[in-house]
Amino acid sequence: MKKVFLYIRVSTDEQADKGYSQRDQQERLHRYCQQNSIEVLKIIFEDHSAKTFVRPEWSRMLVDLKRVKSRPDAILFTKWDRFSRNVSESYQMIGVLSKLAVQPISIEQPLDMTIPESKMMLAIYLAAGEVDNDRRALNVFYGMRRAKKEGRFMGTAPLGYKNLSTPDGKKYIAPYEPEAGIMKWVFQEISRNVFAVDQIRKKANQLGLKCTRMTFWRNIRNPMYCGKLVIKQHKDEASYIVDAQHEPLISEAQFYDVQDILNGRKRVPAAKLLSMELLPLRNFLKCNKCHRMLTGSSSKGKRKHYYYYHCDSSCGVRYNAEETNKLFLKLLKSWVINPAAVELLKMVISSVYKTRTKTEFNLKTQVMNDITKQNEKIAKARRLLLEEDIEPADYKEIKADCDAVVARLEVKLQEVSETKMIRLDINKLMDKIITTFCNLDKVFQKAPLKKQRHILCSLFPEKIDFNGAKHRTPRTNSIAHVIWLINRELRSLKTNTAPDFQTLYQKVVPTRIELISKV
Repeated sequence: MKKVFLYIRVSTDEQADKGYSQRDQQERLHRYCQQNSIEVLKIIFEDHSAKTFVRPEWSRMLVDLKRVKSRPDAILFTKWDRFSRNVSESYQMIGVLSKLAVQPISIEQPLDMTIPESKMMLAIYLAAGEVDNDRRALNVFYGMRRAKKEGRFMGTAPLGYKNLSTPDGKKYIAPYEPEAGIMKWVFQEISRNVFAVDQIRKKANQLGLKCTRMTFWRNIRNPMYCGKLVIKQHKDEASYIVDAQHEPLISEAQFYDVQDILNGRKRVPAAKLLSMELLPLRNFLKCNKCHRMLTGSSSKGKRKHYYYYHCDSSCGVRYNAEETNKLFLKLLKSWVINPAAVELLKMVISSVYKTRTKTEFNLKTQVMNDITKQNEKIAKARRLLLEEDIEPADYKEIKADCDAVVARLEVKLQEVSETKMIRLDINKLMDKIITTFCNLDKVFQKAPLKKQRHILCSLFPEKIDFNGAKHRTPRTNSIAHVIWLINRELRSLKTNTAPDFQTLYQKVVPTRIELISKV
């Protein structure tokens, strides 16, 4: 009597299809065995795709066939697409089974392999399953592509969103807290251009954002967070961006600002990393020998730890942190406002602010001029194309580049148009600034580490040179520079020299009042 294994396979999307259920296959195979007096040794149930033979139950069956001496004569299945939907792998597996003297047989598509023409029929049966799979995959691809063109996000929701369904079964994504709030914070911090991106990622992980470094970078590059979807290039259809249906977490302008920072179009300052409480100047001091940034660490003594600023290079520069911090406080004291100069400082700041902020209110005009320039480039390229001075491919590339720039400028123009340019309450702001600078050294001493480093970022656009005895500042914040000039002029009174305050206005560099106000 012939002995066989019964192989019954369905994939997840075939479970409910008529004629494909496991019970239906089992019933037909048992009926065939009873009618032909065939002994069933084992029944193998598989719930896996037939695109490959990397299937759990099939792999276990092969292991059993190779080590069991009393093998079955054949493996029975209903149709050849139950066996496989991959032509090349099917022939390889048939060869493996032939070496084991096991024959694969379809009861509804029988073949007599002793007849040469049967090989043609086998090829047809095997190819039919693969063609059906490919057609389904293509239909799914075009369906998903069409849905994306309509603005629907397809697939698993990214960080900050959650997959949901409407009562009628339509799927969509919506913001999901607390991840959505953390992702908003991430984009905001990157756009501020203060901390290193990887430092922001670590802080986001501490806040509860669970993702790997690669996933984090992929997400901050994804325009879906500003309500856009990328339609990738396919055949002769170029890649382009469409408006999404889901709710954005950030504005387009903020997203493009973040991309500029990540691409290096905006100057990214050195990472202002959080450090130990006794090393607030870490990564702000510059080595006077090799000009690298000084880091900081502690050394364990017999009774306590001693902290040092030191260079990681071979130059060997090393300074005691406690003494260095005291010298730095001495530098801050030189910027404490002389009480006699408070009104003068207000006058200087007010005058400089009014002069230097005029350009901020002409931003809309500047953006419109930039758009006009890009359109002129396209028009010039079009003329060259008509005169046959450039190739159509070159014109297409120039136009694509200009269109991309115009799209970003239009987003910026829209944001400028919607946002009312509101001048700061300069008097109220100056009161905060003067209160801080009247006790700058004490404010710095009492402030927590994060606040201390924010003060350093505000005061010093460039790093501080330190030679072990004195701090030198190549360039300071504008307001700190004004205070230094006023204090110097007031000191000249002791030598009976009349101060010339009119020169202060020409010596003041562009202000950044918004930073000082946060000190």
